[in-house]
Amino acid sequence: MGLKRYRNDKHTRGMAMVEMIFVLPLLVLLVFAIAQFGLMFSRWLTLSNAVREGARLGVVFRVDCDTASPPVEQQVKDQVVTYARAGGLPLYDTDVTVAGECKTGEKLDVSATYSFQINIPFAQIDSIPISYKSSMRNE
Repeated sequence: MGLKRYRNDKHTRGMAMVEMIFVLPLLVLLVFAIAQFGLMFSRWLTLSNAVREGARLGVVFRVDCDTASPPVEQQVKDQVVTYARAGGLPLYDTDVTVAGECKTGEKLDVSATYSFQINIPFAQIDSIPISYKSSMRNE
């Protein structure tokens, strides 16, 4: 009886190894996907906060808009880019759009886009565009 039991354990161990070979790539893919999703969510939060900070700067602007140097639009873009880069997000002026600055009583729209590069083994995904838009009323 004892000898037969030993043979079954040996076969069971081999079967577990074969199962692990099939499951391991999926587990690795899942772990990397979870990590990349967390990083992408962190980048989206940084982008959303940067855009809100830029919009806030644009609506509380108290100097004459016509004589501001640099223009309000450029100051808002600089604010968004500075905040994003401080959070580890490589954003540029060309990624930020500003509309409606210096129009009292109307809304100021600030939006930005970022192309998130995904690094997952065995997956062929180039990038995912992340964007955020903030609208605030000019006072």
